[in-house]
Amino acid sequence: MTDNESYGLRLEKKIDNMQSDIRTLSDHVTRLTFINETQKTVAEENRKDLDVLHVQFREFDKKMATQDGGISMLRYLAGLFGGAFIGACIWVGASIIQINQTQSLMKEKVTRLEETIK
Repeated sequence: MTDNESYGLRLEKKIDNMQSDIRTLSDHVTRLTFINETQKTVAEENRKDLDVLHVQFREFDKKMATQDGGISMLRYLAGLFGGAFIGACIWVGASIIQINQTQSLMKEKVTRLEETIK
């Protein structure tokens, strides 16, 4: 019976070792499950945060497009008014030159008439 007893003891030790290994593996699986659940929760929170940021970015992009359109309109109007102002200045300058030429011609004619009258 010593063989049977030693065989029984060895078998019990192996069973105890296997139970210990199973317990260790079970603890590892439990820890990994907890870690996995935590990571899933964090991933969901991150996804929600990204969705919020995406919505905010779209709103910001719309505002920027509106502002860019307004700035473009102001540039267009500034160019239009600037061109009109330059055109008006040229017209006034040309008118002054024309008036001076006409005045010079009139003075010359008056001078000739005065000479012919004398």
